[in-house]
Amino acid sequence: MKKLVFLFLLILSYPSYSSNLLGGEITCRNINGLMYETKLTIYRDSMSGNLPLNCTIAYRDSVDTIIATHVVITPLGLIQNNPNGYKSYTYIDTIIFPNTGTYKVSSRDCCRDSVDNISNATSYGMYFECMIMADGSNSSPEFLSSPINLAQLNQPFTNNITPYDVDRDSLSWELVIPEDIVSNGSGGFNIVSLPYNYPPSDSSLPFHIDSILGDITFKPNIAGRYQIAVKLIEWRNGVPIGYVKREMKLTIIPVVNTPLVVQAKIQVLAFVSGQWTTVFLQNWTPVSPHPDIYLVPGENLYISYTLNDPDLTGYPSSYCYSASIVNSSAYGTTLSNYNDWADCDYDWSTVAAADVSDQPIYVTFNTFEQFSTSQYYGQFFNDYTFRIFVTNPTTGINEISNDSKSVYLKSIDLLGRETDPNLPGFRIDLYSDGKTKKVFRGE
Repeated sequence: MKKLVFLFLLILSYPSYSSNLLGGEITCRNINGLMYETKLTIYRDSMSGNLPLNCTIAYRDSVDTIIATHVVITPLGLIQNNPNGYKSYTYIDTIIFPNTGTYKVSSRDCCRDSVDNISNATSYGMYFECMIMADGSNSSPEFLSSPINLAQLNQPFTNNITPYDVDRDSLSWELVIPEDIVSNGSGGFNIVSLPYNYPPSDSSLPFHIDSILGDITFKPNIAGRYQIAVKLIEWRNGVPIGYVKREMKLTIIPVVNTPLVVQAKIQVLAFVSGQWTTVFLQNWTPVSPHPDIYLVPGENLYISYTLNDPDLTGYPSSYCYSASIVNSSAYGTTLSNYNDWADCDYDWSTVAAADVSDQPIYVTFNTFEQFSTSQYYGQFFNDYTFRIFVTNPTTGINEISNDSKSVYLKSIDLLGRETDPNLPGFRIDLYSDGKTKKVFRGE
């Protein structure tokens, strides 16, 4: 109980300002043709007042000309309470773009919260922007999970925003600098001078973002409050076609809780000879690299994700975020929620041919330990993310020897990974001309 009181007082000890902005993002979703839905999400300190009555969203074309400005009323029904004392406000707007092309969608609000890595932060506003290629079908990527805003000193921290792109475009991540607006609708500017100071970290695990997974990872070594900004870039055919930015504030506090012990069992099953057979099995812990998971249509993926609380001070739990869940072809379930352990399962059965793509699906386990039902008590979060690739199996002739009249086969999938054609579930047919063969799985 002393730890809980200390944590509660520590969070409340930071100064509070009216209408404090903690972060946010803006995205665009195709509705029909050139009609798009814009969603602006703003994160605020839930104990501050003076909430603005509305937000202005500006739309600019590729030559930076404003084509529209829409005033959106602050919502009443789209407010969500989040852990550790902040709320998210979602503003919804629609726009019909005049032509196909690339557009920037932006908004600005005031005022920022006080942080240690931006001088005079409360004198600045916050600028939100995304770029969308409006072609009648394309949508910008979106985020499936909320920001993590609390970390402990000298404990590894990981946050993944868990991207979802309905068009299955290629995605990459990079760190960027927080922005405010230059003038209405004409873009943002960096509100600090380079080099930008990200949260201080131990040299054994410096602050960085994985450009492929999107994991923000580091081991903080100085307590304080820090502003972070990331950019999710959308690629198609090797060319960037858009981006989404998110800002977030992260508070680092002294250690008040022993982190949860996490482990996962990753299992892939195939239907072979009339029964389900394990074709891949791996036990994973956070000290191991995050494995990529490979599936073919017809297979099942099952991940059992287990948490244990070594000091028995809170209530561990986990939620699963994944594009496959959004598409209703998989589900994640927390099977238990006790004061010492929890088990969160991710089950995808059966993988369909429509899921085949050279782009991954992300699955993130959002792990947290809760100390009270009150939103003002601390909850410590960490994310663990895996990539899932779904491909069709193929087999090609690797080598033909004229001397021995032998044919050597190499079985590969669409990503170029070699597999053993003699494994159960494969059948290889060589025709009489010696040149043609087929490979089947699941027979």
